[in-house]
Amino acid sequence: MRRRSGDGGRRGMPRRRLRSRLAVAVAAVCAAVLALPALVGCTATDGGGARFVTPPLVRYSAVLWPVPLQLVGAEPGARLRLTAHLVTARGSWTSAATYTVPAAGTLDLAHARPQLAPFTEPDSAGLFWSLRGPRISGTAAVRQWMLETSHVTITASDGDRVVASRRFELDGLAASQSVRTLYTRDLRPAIDPRLPRETHEDVPLGTFFSAATLEHPRTPIVLMFDDTTPGASADYVAPLMAQFGASVVRVPVTTATDGIRATGIISATTVQAVFDWLAQRPDIEQDRLFVYGTGAAEQLAVWAATRFPSRVYGLFLAGGTPALLCLPGTGVSPAFEDAAGVPCLSDSRTVVPSAIPPIDGVEGPVVLACGERDEVLPGACDWQRALASTRSPRAGDSVVYAVGAAHPVSVPPGLPLSLPASGGQPTEKARVAFWNAVGRALLKADLQ
Repeated sequence: MRRRSGDGGRRGMPRRRLRSRLAVAVAAVCAAVLALPALVGCTATDGGGARFVTPPLVRYSAVLWPVPLQLVGAEPGARLRLTAHLVTARGSWTSAATYTVPAAGTLDLAHARPQLAPFTEPDSAGLFWSLRGPRISGTAAVRQWMLETSHVTITASDGDRVVASRRFELDGLAASQSVRTLYTRDLRPAIDPRLPRETHEDVPLGTFFSAATLEHPRTPIVLMFDDTTPGASADYVAPLMAQFGASVVRVPVTTATDGIRATGIISATTVQAVFDWLAQRPDIEQDRLFVYGTGAAEQLAVWAATRFPSRVYGLFLAGGTPALLCLPGTGVSPAFEDAAGVPCLSDSRTVVPSAIPPIDGVEGPVVLACGERDEVLPGACDWQRALASTRSPRAGDSVVYAVGAAHPVSVPPGLPLSLPASGGQPTEKARVAFWNAVGRALLKADLQ
C-alpha cells in the first residue's frame, strides 16, 4: 500500500511503471552494482594488438561508477604504466598507475591491484577520479565537470613504447538539465493567498530541477538543503538524482568557514510553502517526497523531516550533525518555528542524544553516511550512530560508516573533487556506497 497522505487515509495501490530509460539502472541495482543510464562514452578501438575494451553499451560521464575496463592482448608479465590525461583550456589533469600483465595477457582493472598509484585497491575508475590538476572552483568547476564533455585519454606504456591508447568522452550530467529559479512570487500563494503576486520584495528562494519528461511525466521529489562543499552542492547532486528519476528542489544554506554550522535562518513557514507549492504540481508524486542534507545542511534536513513527518517519505544524510547547531558566535538557531528559534547546541564536539530529533517516524528509506576520518567534523560517525539509534531498522535503510574516509563522502563518485593527492580511495568508495543506496531508494520510489 502507499504511504499515508498527510494525516488522512492511505492513497491507492502503487502504479508499476517500467520505463526503458531506467531499465538498465534498475537491473544493476538488483545486482547491487549501479550503472547510470545517462553515462556517455565512446567506441573501443578495433583491430589486433593490445587495446582497451569495455562491454557493449557501457557509457561514461564525469559522474562515474566503477565499470568493467580491460586491457586485452598485452604481453604477459609486462610491467605497464597506465596514464590518464585530460587537457582543457583551464589546464591539464593527469593520473597514473603501474600494473603487471597476468599470464593470460588480459589486464582487468576491476580486479588487478595497482602499483605506484594514488589508489591501492583494484578500481576500474581509479584513473578517472584520481585525476589531479589546477584547482578551479565555483562556476568554472561546475562547467568543467557537469556541463562540458571532458576528453580523457588513457595510455598504456612499456617504458618509452606506447602499447595501447584510448580516449574516453565524459559528458556532464547537467548539460541537458531543466532548471528553474524559484522566487518569492512562486511561493507567496502558498504562504498567504491574499498577498499580491507582484511585489518589490520578490527575491530568489531556491532552485527547481525537473526530471519529468513526456514518457516520464510524474517523478518523486527531493527537497535538498544545499551543501556548499565543493562537488557536493546541488549543481553536482541534483543532476545525478534526476538520472535516478527524481526532481529536486534546492533550498540554499549558507555555511560558516568551519564547514559545520549554517550562517542563515530557515523558517518552518518557508518549508511549508515549498511543500504546498509542490503539492500543486501535477508532475510530482506527492507521497514520494525525500529530504536530503549533507555537511552543515544535515541538521536542517533532519529538522524539516521531523517537523513535517506527514509530508516526508524518505531521508538522505551525510557528514553533518543531526542536531541543530547555533549560528557562529550566537545563541541563535538556524531553524525558526512560529517566529521563535528552535533550541540549538553551541558545541558540535560532544554528541547530545537528547538534542537529536528521532527519525523513527520516517516511513520510507533512510540513508546515513559519514567518514571515520572526517577532518571537518571529527565526531561525524558518532553523531550518525546516535541518530541511527532513534530508528528501528527497516527495509531500504542503509548506514555507511566509512573507515578511512574524509569529510566529503556525498560528492558524486568519479569526480576528481575534494580528494587528497593520495589516499583518496576510502572516500571514493564511501561515495559509491552512499550513492548506490540513494539511487536504489529513488529508483524503487519511481517504480512504485
